[in-house]
Amino acid sequence: MPAPPPPPPPPRKEFPAFPFEPYPIQSEFMSFLYGALSSGPGALALLESPTGTGKTLSIICSALQWLLDSRDAPATAPARAGGGGAGTGGDDDEPDWMRDFTPLPPEKEATKKKPKSKPPATRKTAGPVRPDGLGEQDGGDDEVEFLLEEYESDGEDGPGRRGVGKRAHCGNSSSSEGEELDEEEEEEVTPKVYFTSRTHSQLSQFVGELKRAEFAGRIRTSLLLKSARESLGLNLKNSVVIIDEAHNLADSLTNMYNSKITSSQLKAVLSHLDAYLDRFHNVLGAGNRRYIQTLTVLTRSFLRVLINNQDGDNTMSSMTINQFLFSLDIDNINIVKLCQYVKESNIIHKVKNSSTSYPFNFPMPISSDCCFFSNDDGRIIVAKQKLNGQPEEAYLKFVMLCAEKIFSEVTRDAYAVILAGGTLQPIEETRLRLSPDLPPADIKFFTCNHIVPPESILPIAVTRGPSGKTFDFSYNSRSSPSMIEELGRFVCNIVTVVPEGVVMFFSSYDYERRVYDAWMTAGTISKICKKKHVFREPRNSADVEAVLSKYKETIQACSKNSQGTGVNGALLLAVVGGKISEGINFSDGMGRCVIMVGLPYPSPSDVELIETIKHIETISSSLLVGDDKTLGRKCDDECELQPGYDILRKCTKGGRDYYENLCMKAVNQSIGKLLHLSICGACYTVGILSYTIR
Repeated sequence: MPAPPPPPPPPRKEFPAFPFEPYPIQSEFMSFLYGALSSGPGALALLESPTGTGKTLSIICSALQWLLDSRDAPATAPARAGGGGAGTGGDDDEPDWMRDFTPLPPEKEATKKKPKSKPPATRKTAGPVRPDGLGEQDGGDDEVEFLLEEYESDGEDGPGRRGVGKRAHCGNSSSSEGEELDEEEEEEVTPKVYFTSRTHSQLSQFVGELKRAEFAGRIRTSLLLKSARESLGLNLKNSVVIIDEAHNLADSLTNMYNSKITSSQLKAVLSHLDAYLDRFHNVLGAGNRRYIQTLTVLTRSFLRVLINNQDGDNTMSSMTINQFLFSLDIDNINIVKLCQYVKESNIIHKVKNSSTSYPFNFPMPISSDCCFFSNDDGRIIVAKQKLNGQPEEAYLKFVMLCAEKIFSEVTRDAYAVILAGGTLQPIEETRLRLSPDLPPADIKFFTCNHIVPPESILPIAVTRGPSGKTFDFSYNSRSSPSMIEELGRFVCNIVTVVPEGVVMFFSSYDYERRVYDAWMTAGTISKICKKKHVFREPRNSADVEAVLSKYKETIQACSKNSQGTGVNGALLLAVVGGKISEGINFSDGMGRCVIMVGLPYPSPSDVELIETIKHIETISSSLLVGDDKTLGRKCDDECELQPGYDILRKCTKGGRDYYENLCMKAVNQSIGKLLHLSICGACYTVGILSYTIR
């Protein structure tokens, strides 16, 4: 019988590894995090600390101190021989602030048992590698590598009918599998602290110094996506998971499971499947032929629904998984087994490598992930092709809506989960989407003010331009030539009086490009360049670092030599929710002023957004009135999409709050770039954006 867990370490107020004298809010932050980790298994804590308050460093010092104290607590007995450390605290190449975290002797060496190798239950290999009947006319030995091994389904002669509306199960449950599960449960895992962030830039600041400690930095997808954890061999059992930049966590979780396939991809898949079946029809086993034929039937059905548009005007629709299958009359196909076959038979690589047009991108006709969730957890978006053609290609897309199930896979195994960010409120929305069954009192929440005093920040709302014209950056008015021209006059005035760096945020890349092109034509960019060099946020993430480096170098150079040229800094045109507004901070002269052009409310015509709003409304309504979800499903009875504003008007609270919070969180993230200033700064919110849904 396992020994009872050791008592939690006492509350701690001092963190000697912190490299500087911490501000009071940093001490409070570290103490709260330490206490949350000490509260026992299953803890869920949300720590909100504004941009520029040193969250990442505070998290690392507090979490490592807790890990060290929790291991020292039962360490009255001598350390076991062979207990591997993570390096020596006296190493010359280790920073001073890390030397207190000497090799952490594990409480017990992880007993990693190799899983017993077991061939897939559904695969058989009979006879020699080269199958009989493959003669010279079929390519001989050169084509053996492209052949599929003989495949038989799990106790069925073919794809069976799937239980509609219920979560399907793959494979069978044998006694050997049960034994393996028991072995995995008995396996003891060395506790670790997994720190995950949205971007590489934040991890790169610390991962080199912490790689020898029991502190693992991971990009968000590799840690939170179950298939990624399995492929990387990550075990979250008895470990602490810390998620930084968690303000958009629910949307990030669902986006990991989204999957899209276009009509051209479907045509290519169908062509190559037909060619492969024709080429190897005589040598393929019955099971392989049956599954490949089923794949072609499925692909043709998907193509038919995209190309055949009798309605003409109605090009977009949203369906549940069951509605989609029934509409195509393919509900008799066992999608789960089909996905299992694709994964186990390696058919994607076989068909891809045998193609004469190699390299060829061979996507799945539909995401296998959608097969393992219930009918209400996601939607199939069908974007048909118009009768007269359209620039955008027709596509099918699976949109995951339920973040709760994905997040529960992490909380179920982890010792504790910590969410940190600069904008986590409202807490109720976070709880509703990630852990709706968890009582609000069980969520530990910390928030604090900023270390920058209010008198160092100047917020200004600008409603009129230099000529007196009212700023209106609503969707219908923001692209008018007169509005873009007036905005240009305003920016010309700002760059004249504000020194060093100015960051200007637009609502989208398309709108930023439209404004920039108009300013180039009108000569506005030339006027701005007399005072500031102009930089633009790149769409490609790989180019962001180079642009930021050049932006910083330009500002520093202008600060030294501005009197000779008249140029006093640089202007950076950025996008709300883009690469620059997330995880990148502007210190000192890089951001003396931030300009927010309008309020970035998302477009209600976005189909995926409206489906998410409907889903959140369903959850919030069901919690208010019990298990009856009819209130939240009043927009869900039909597959046809209703106008976005109509959906928002029908929302009672949850869906509408989510829509408004999307805008305000994006504004907070962008304005927060300013709050790394050591002296002072200004923030301008330009324009009036009318928003009424009542």
